[in-house]
Amino acid sequence: MEAKEKIWEERSVLKEFRTQRKSFFELSGNDFRAKYANSLLGAVWAFAIPLVTILVLWFVFEVGLRAAPVNDVPFMLFYIPAFVAWNFFSDAFSSACGCLREYSYVVKKMKFHVELLPVMKILSSFYVHVFFLAFSIVVFFVYGKTPDLYNLQVIYYLFCLLALLLGLSFLFSSLAVFSGDIANIVSVVLQVGFWATPIIWSVDTMPSKVQYILKLNPMFYICNGYRDCFVYKEWFWDKPALTLYFWAVTGFMLLLGGYAFRRLRPQFSDVL
Repeated sequence: MEAKEKIWEERSVLKEFRTQRKSFFELSGNDFRAKYANSLLGAVWAFAIPLVTILVLWFVFEVGLRAAPVNDVPFMLFYIPAFVAWNFFSDAFSSACGCLREYSYVVKKMKFHVELLPVMKILSSFYVHVFFLAFSIVVFFVYGKTPDLYNLQVIYYLFCLLALLLGLSFLFSSLAVFSGDIANIVSVVLQVGFWATPIIWSVDTMPSKVQYILKLNPMFYICNGYRDCFVYKEWFWDKPALTLYFWAVTGFMLLLGGYAFRRLRPQFSDVL
């Protein structure tokens, strides 16, 4: 009986999303604008901050430090795809972790499917990600790299990123209801993760044992995959071991996140 109730409940969530998808997208758009509602430039900051970060890193490493091309690839082209992937992950994950506390007044409504809140936060960050994917294509075009079939592979890696985000967001958003420390822990992990993930440096410079450890990070697969789409022109099926490992970890996180969210959900309204 319990398994049947869970299946029916999951179907009701999907049905709710299908029937209310217009309102859901409007809600995610409002959430996107609300992040910067108190600033003069508004949502422009959502695009300006990552863009400034890209330009600063380019100036520091390629102009200031005169960083040599990485594997014969200009530094700008080397780091932009990985940075774009990481920026989406970081923004969506940190936002989704606190979504239940932020929308506590919605969580207390009995008829609202709170499972949609983490998804809404991910979608809110997705708008910015689409812009920077287009920005990446333009930058590569300026450097003389025309779009090709390999660029379409980014759709697969985007699907990988969304799956990983869903699992992590369900798990940590549910835990954050019971402890305010979760948001701080996630913030620290993301700060360390940026430098531990080969975004502005090449993993090939590390010893083989260190490379093995770094590849255990599922974001290594995605960031390097984005780079394969634009720089190295490699297909994901050429890396079967990494692909299988990534989906094993992501599948586990989806199951764990979904299980934790369902078990803790009845207590959300009481704690909030």
